[in-house]
Amino acid sequence: MKNSDMINNEGGGMGIAILFVSAMISSLIGLTALYAYGEDVDCLMCHEELTKKKVVHAAVQMGCPTCHTAIDAADVPHKKSNKITKGLSSEVPDLCFGCHDSKMFEGKDVHPPVMGGMCLSCHNPHSTDSPKLLVSDAPSLCFTCHDNKKFEDKNTHPPVKDGMCLMCHFPHKSDNEKLLQSAVPDLCFNCHDKAEFTKKNVHPPVEAGMCLDCHNPHASKNTSLTVKAVTALCTSCHTAAEIKNGIHIVRGMSSAGHPVSGKSDPKRPEKRFNCASCHQPHSSDFKKLIRYKNDTPFEVCINCHQK
Repeated sequence: MKNSDMINNEGGGMGIAILFVSAMISSLIGLTALYAYGEDVDCLMCHEELTKKKVVHAAVQMGCPTCHTAIDAADVPHKKSNKITKGLSSEVPDLCFGCHDSKMFEGKDVHPPVMGGMCLSCHNPHSTDSPKLLVSDAPSLCFTCHDNKKFEDKNTHPPVKDGMCLMCHFPHKSDNEKLLQSAVPDLCFNCHDKAEFTKKNVHPPVEAGMCLDCHNPHASKNTSLTVKAVTALCTSCHTAAEIKNGIHIVRGMSSAGHPVSGKSDPKRPEKRFNCASCHQPHSSDFKKLIRYKNDTPFEVCINCHQK
């Protein structure tokens, strides 16, 4: 029998009572379900989009009141019982340190946004489509502060070109300068074969780990990411007058001596002729960092000047 039929019968009073009890039971079931899920059910009715992205903050799963303790969710628009933004229980980053170990953000070199407690400049506290809850992927996120023009030039370091900033840098803190993952040159040796830098004779700047005195780690208009064109770079330390004037210090049969620059390298046609055509800039098994066996000067010459 339908409820309406029950009401229209002689026992209509009892039917109304049954309907009232039924409505009360439904209401109680709804309230029970509401409290079973917690206050978040109410929050997500309006703020559902906060949890819809690919990566969801674990704290969201713990319930909105975990962080927003000063919000009265029953009152719309919400009232706060403190003066902290969004009714948070404490200011950022102190709130974040309730779960995240603060020691992870302390070091000799601390990223300025971290030092300023600007966690939310890089991370979304609810959900994102980027890993680590980043507001956008690297390097786009990095370029919101760092000028991208400094990372783009004729020659770009492959990790930079591929947006792999975090391959070399920590985003929060480091015990190395520039937030590097490890000190130079050990960081460089993660990709570059250390054997090429540790032969019998090692260039003093290389031996001292001064990679960045000669190379730009991000981008350069010069080949091999050098901070200057090769010959200009070499003569910034090697200042013999003959070299600076464009003539090699060692003279052969010609009184003019050998030029140290030219259109192309006979042994490496894709490169211009320069100091590195004869000298290894990092290390060599031969004296004076010569690329080739050189017990006599002519052993070097015949590598380009064929008999």
